[in-house]
Amino acid sequence: MSIAKNTAFMTFASVGQKIISFVYFTLIARTIGAEGTGKYFFALAFTTVFVIFVDLGLTNVLVREAAKQRDKMREYFSTVLSVKIILGILTYAAAAVTIGALGYPVETRHLVYLSAVTMLFDSLHLTIYGVLRAVGDLKWEAISIVGSQAITLVLGSIFLYTGQPLIYLILAFTISSFLNVIYASVVLWRKYGISLKAKFDAAAFGYLGKIAVPFAIAAIFARVYSYADTLILSKLAGDQAVGWYSVPYKITFAFQFIPLALIAALYPRFSEYFARDKKRLAYIFERGMKYLLIVAFPIAIGIAVLAHDIITLVFKSQYLPSVLPLQILIVSLIFSFASFPIGAFLNACNKQATQTGIVGLVMAANIALNLYLIPKFGVAGAASAAFIGNVLLAVLGYAVVPRVASISHSFLLKTVLQLSVSAGVMGVAVSYANVYTHVAIAIAVGAVVYPVMLFVTKAITTDQLREALSLLVKRDSSTSVEDSLRSE
Repeated sequence: MSIAKNTAFMTFASVGQKIISFVYFTLIARTIGAEGTGKYFFALAFTTVFVIFVDLGLTNVLVREAAKQRDKMREYFSTVLSVKIILGILTYAAAAVTIGALGYPVETRHLVYLSAVTMLFDSLHLTIYGVLRAVGDLKWEAISIVGSQAITLVLGSIFLYTGQPLIYLILAFTISSFLNVIYASVVLWRKYGISLKAKFDAAAFGYLGKIAVPFAIAAIFARVYSYADTLILSKLAGDQAVGWYSVPYKITFAFQFIPLALIAALYPRFSEYFARDKKRLAYIFERGMKYLLIVAFPIAIGIAVLAHDIITLVFKSQYLPSVLPLQILIVSLIFSFASFPIGAFLNACNKQATQTGIVGLVMAANIALNLYLIPKFGVAGAASAAFIGNVLLAVLGYAVVPRVASISHSFLLKTVLQLSVSAGVMGVAVSYANVYTHVAIAIAVGAVVYPVMLFVTKAITTDQLREALSLLVKRDSSTSVEDSLRSE
């Protein structure tokens, strides 16, 4: 299967998954209220942090090494499978003991217990799909990403409609994840004759385990950084606060498919030009940053201006405390988008250790900020900590970029100024329109004003539009990129 088709499959699957996931979350939030949503969101966040200890980078390494050594694919797969079974049992026990030790009520503990079972199924089918990635057959995983999310939506909607207890909403994930394991296993067996046979090989594990260490460290840092705010907020401010925070978090997170899709095209080209053309490397980085920021600015400013209407219209007035956190988080999206090409650039240019160190530093700062800001400002404090973390991630990474290639800082500064003016004018127009018309018309006004302003400020020209499309024409593959496209 061609690289372009694989990338397209995963990109469209990621978009579909995000849409279905957001619809499901919206139904939950509107139906069970902030407190119930907080318990639900916390249980998923809690186990999502722990799931990284089931994998520890082994799937990434399996994909890379199996692709290079097809004759060892079965050996590597069975070894990784055996190790993950042991890690899964230990991690489940650790999650159960930890949630009990933290003193959470029985209902929350039961949610975590079931969510942790889902975690084990998710980790298992991730490894199975890792083998399919190694042979370049991503179609089946793309189907499963959308299909499993659709099953969750259908089951969850039935449970909501029939008034089942909160744990049934987690059960919807568990059932779809289990079915995904069955589906992936059947595909792997019927297409490639590989069965789920766990057989430990010490030599294979020693080889794979050594390579997996940097992947594991980076994954742990990233996972803790992404969910520390929810866990700390739950302990310091309670379930209702987590429910209020989950709404802006999900809205902001829903847009991550945009930078991931572009990085799928840029990452291999960063690697290629790092080896043979540093000038072209700098050029591609600068344009990649510009095109992502062109998309990030209107999303951030537009949603920030319309935050009150979006919250009350979609999630009802019970989520009014989510308005300010949404405004803070969505503006941080600008820095979050910027951090994607920066991180990909550093990883592709042999600066992965530096990038891992930056993520670790930002993770520590984020935890400290949450512990300080949440007691003072509650949900807005958690959003502010996330904002500062995204700024640090982008700024610290950007500071390292010039050590690799000569970047035109003036070009990027000019771009930021042009986009700030364009998005600022759009924001004023949207705000004014929203006062006198429906929010949908205000959005339409923004959709017209912003592109016009891009040309007025010369932030973009027709030649640059053609250039942006050309970046997506020649695509290559990368295990790390394909893995990131499968984000939850």
